[in-house]
Amino acid sequence: MKLFLLFFTLFSLYGEDVVSFKSDESSYRVYNDVKGLRVDKKMGDYALVSALSDQDALNWAKKFKIVEMGGVDNPKATKDFLKKRGILNIPYHIGYDWMPAFYYYTSGNNREFVKWLYKNRFTTTLNPDGPFIHCKENGYDWCRDYFYDWGNEDLLNKRVDDLCQSMKKSGFNGLFFDWAPGIFIKSKKFKKMHETFKKRHPQKIYVKQVGKFYKKLKDKGIFFVTNQAFRNEKYLLKYITYDMTESYITTDKKSGKKIRIEGRGWVDNFKVTNYFPIYKDSTGIKDSLHFINLLTKYKKRYKKSGFKNFIYLNYLAPEYEKVYPSFPVYRLKKPKNGIYFSYAMAKLTDNIVYAEVTFDKRLERDDIYFYDLGKVLGESYEKIGAIDGYVRFYTKGFVLVVNPHKDRIFLTIKSKYIPKNRYIYDAYNDSWLKSGSSSSLTVKLDFQRDIFTKQPLPLGRVYLYNAIN
Repeated sequence: MKLFLLFFTLFSLYGEDVVSFKSDESSYRVYNDVKGLRVDKKMGDYALVSALSDQDALNWAKKFKIVEMGGVDNPKATKDFLKKRGILNIPYHIGYDWMPAFYYYTSGNNREFVKWLYKNRFTTTLNPDGPFIHCKENGYDWCRDYFYDWGNEDLLNKRVDDLCQSMKKSGFNGLFFDWAPGIFIKSKKFKKMHETFKKRHPQKIYVKQVGKFYKKLKDKGIFFVTNQAFRNEKYLLKYITYDMTESYITTDKKSGKKIRIEGRGWVDNFKVTNYFPIYKDSTGIKDSLHFINLLTKYKKRYKKSGFKNFIYLNYLAPEYEKVYPSFPVYRLKKPKNGIYFSYAMAKLTDNIVYAEVTFDKRLERDDIYFYDLGKVLGESYEKIGAIDGYVRFYTKGFVLVVNPHKDRIFLTIKSKYIPKNRYIYDAYNDSWLKSGSSSSLTVKLDFQRDIFTKQPLPLGRVYLYNAIN
């Protein structure tokens, strides 16, 4: 009777669809001797690979539907160049653009559109006499950064036309806009520019004009992705199909120390992964989930306007492995734990996700992006009662995320969404498991520890059902 009450309590507290409890090792079984098992796969959704990359990187890019590939007005990127490299075969090979501003090269080597902007800078830009904030802050002595006056209708239309011409010349068939929400204009250092805008256009709102720019692109049928337009969702998301977040799940940060890395020598202030990047005192998944939940509301709110999904871009440092037990030399490894955690967290609410390892982009490549989870099930993710974690089910599998734990855990999950007596692939451990006749599965969770702090890390896992022909 006590066991039944415990079972009922877990069921009641943590949702109508999932029950969980810790098991012992005897409940866990691997079936790697079974032949003919497979899972469904698909193209990846989104990646970042420069069009000027080596062939290995381009081969990686060709596995994705949408790839951001560098400056749309880069003179090296031409349609013939992209064709020779096979880039035109990527469904959406899109070029980068800085939405609010442009660089004027002091050397004089500027495009015709930039020459026109500069000539008319007292009506087309908000800082015709400076300050040139971005170039100065980054120590760029070769440029001046001029910010567009979006209240100028002639400028707005010419800007759209120029982007179309740049796409035609370069061969890119879409755009990625950085600084997309326009919120910079309200910061203290841009106060003078904002005042200039309001003085010139007392009846207009800057961010509303940015929305007008996106609307013109949408009306022309141009495919584009924005970076953090959700920060002005009221004015912008109704014109946008895909919007990106950055570092809502993981990010990289400087360690303040130096180490010796195999093949590279001493590296000062090497980067490590921050698994809880929202606040300085964040220590768990909940802070990220708070903002993921908010963005999920936006996704539902603007679905009727054509908004499809958020792209969660997360940053990771490499993992570090000691080359010799007693000597502090490290080699770089793919941050597999971070990649899976980033992926599983985003999939709790069915988002597109990619994790970038900026220190060595070869280390970000993983097959996780090509597994087909199918369609999402249920209204939302569910809390796992037996441990501090969350699960989300799909028609072809499910994802699991768990906060740090010091010990290995064998966890039994029971849900109506888990097919009975089905072989299930544990992608992280590259092993096959099998569900029971009661729609339950026992999994093994090994928590990796940070090599420097020795603290346990959170984990993400992906489980996929054996494909049925």
